Amino acid sequence: MFFYIYLGIGLLGSGWIVYRSDVQNFFAGAGLFLLYALLIYLALFVLQVLVFAVVSLTINVNNLPKSIHGFYRFMGFETTLMFMKTLHIRVHLHGLEHMPESEPYLLVSNHRSIFDPLVGLIYLKKYDIAFISKQENLKIPFVGRYIAAVGCLPLDRENPKSAIKSIKKAAENIKSGYANYGIYPEGWENKSHDPLLPFRSGAFKIAKDAGCQIVMSAIRNSDHIFRRAFTFRPIHIHLDILGTIPPEIVKAEKTGELSERAFRVMEEFLTEHPADDWKLGRRG
Repeated sequence: MFFYIYLGIGLLGSGWIVYRSDVQNFFAGAGLFLLYALLIYLALFVLQVLVFAVVSLTINVNNLPKSIHGFYRFMGFETTLMFMKTLHIRVHLHGLEHMPESEPYLLVSNHRSIFDPLVGLIYLKKYDIAFISKQENLKIPFVGRYIAAVGCLPLDRENPKSAIKSIKKAAENIKSGYANYGIYPEGWENKSHDPLLPFRSGAFKIAKDAGCQIVMSAIRNSDHIFRRAFTFRPIHIHLDILGTIPPEIVKAEKTGELSERAFRVMEEFLTEHPADDWKLGRRG
C-alpha cells in the first residue's frame, strides 16, 4: 500500500514541479519529471523507514501482543513490502491450492537467504504464519522487535535446552491457534550448489507435538537479492508449495522418518526445478 501511495505522490508532485517550471524542451521536461519523481519517492521512503524505526521502540519484547495480528504486523509488513518493491523484487507463488485454509500446520522449507522468512511472512500472511528464526535475527536493530511482535520465535542453535524450549513453544502456539509456524530443517542457509543440506529431524517434533499436518515448500532465487539488489534489474523469487504430510502420518511416523519423507519430496523438486536465471519471471 505505501509503495503505491508514495509512487503516486512522487508522480503527481513531479508533474506539478515540472509544470510550474515551464520547461519548453520535451526531453528536458521528461528528464526532470523522472528525476523529481524519483527524489520525492526516495524522500518518502526514507521517512517511512524512520517512522518504522521509531515505532519499533514502542514494542516491548518482554510483553508482546497477544495476537500476531495488529498494528505492528501491518506496519512491519507494509514497510518490508515497500522495501522489496523498491528493490524490484518480484515473488511468484505456486501451489497455493495445497495450503490449508483453516487447519493448523507446520511449514518446512529449504533455506537460501536471510530474506526467506520475510518472503514467507508477507506473501503467506493470510495463512497466519510466523517463523522460527535464528536468535541473531531477533537482535537486528528495530527489525528484530517486529519479528518478535508478529509471533516469530528465536532458535539458539548452540544451546540445545533453549532450542527445545522454542520447539515446545511453537507446538503450543500451533495447538492454541495463536499461529502456524515455518521452520528450516537444514538449520543453516544453504550456500552450496547442492539442492538441500541434510535435515535436522528435531524440527519435525513441532508437528508431532502439535498433532498437525506438515506443509512442504521450496524457495528459489532468494539468494540473488544481495547480489542484484542495486542493479535495478528485477529479481524473481519463486515460492512453491509442494504438498502436505497429513496428521495421521505425522502421528504414525518417527521424526526421522518424517524428515526423510519431506527431504525426498523437496530434493526431487529442487533437482528438477533449479533456480531460474535472474531474467526469467516464469516458473523454472
